[in-house]
Amino acid sequence: MVLIISPIGLENYYIFNLIYKIKNHMNYIGIDISLNSTAVFIETSEKKSIISITNKGDRNIYIKELSRYGVVFLYFDREKSDNYSENEILKIRHYNMVSTLLVSEIVKRIELKEKTYCQIEGYSFSKNTSSILDIVSLSTLIRSKLIESIPDLDMTIISPSSLKLETCKMVYDPVNIGIKKSKFVFRNNQGISGGSFKKPQMFRAMIEGNIDTPIYEMLVSYKDLMDRDKIPNPIEDIIDATFACKIKIREVENAVG
Repeated sequence: MVLIISPIGLENYYIFNLIYKIKNHMNYIGIDISLNSTAVFIETSEKKSIISITNKGDRNIYIKELSRYGVVFLYFDREKSDNYSENEILKIRHYNMVSTLLVSEIVKRIELKEKTYCQIEGYSFSKNTSSILDIVSLSTLIRSKLIESIPDLDMTIISPSSLKLETCKMVYDPVNIGIKKSKFVFRNNQGISGGSFKKPQMFRAMIEGNIDTPIYEMLVSYKDLMDRDKIPNPIEDIIDATFACKIKIREVENAVG
């Protein structure tokens, strides 16, 4: 018996296989780079992983709790010098070591034969000049080593404001503020617009959006943090890395229906 598949059926078959592959055989990585606690969220068909490189000690209460939920912590203290030139060289050596270790930890947790999407939060130019220059140095090394180490890599950089807005779009329904003509905006349940989200609103979105992450139960147990002005590290960077990853997954899956 010969099985004959119509052109339309064949097209649907290829589309189905493409969607299946995108949803089940891809590596997705979200990264939030900071000098004190760079965070990475990785999602593959096999598992979800979280990595944090931090200069905070393991006595930190949040690090202890996050470790219980499987977050992998790598600790680094940077050597410093009072001599300007020596200190600059020490910084670049430190960033080189950190970026090498971070990328090697990422590579261990993905399937290199599969397509990899990596979304990195871009720079916040509200930081002081010295800080932003150091973040650029570290970020450049991490980005470069990711490109060198992952064969089929699709890397994107998402601005901090876009990360906040897309987080809001992912979690909350649009609000129609138009009178005669529809006009939709995105706000959370407290009426704060997505583009104006700060760290507490990102924390709240993780919980109210039921975001699938290994640390969800831990975040719920510390939900009182939502009412603070500042979310402690490394939690805030892990949240940003998580949303960077989830937004990319949503974008790729929506692109193929």
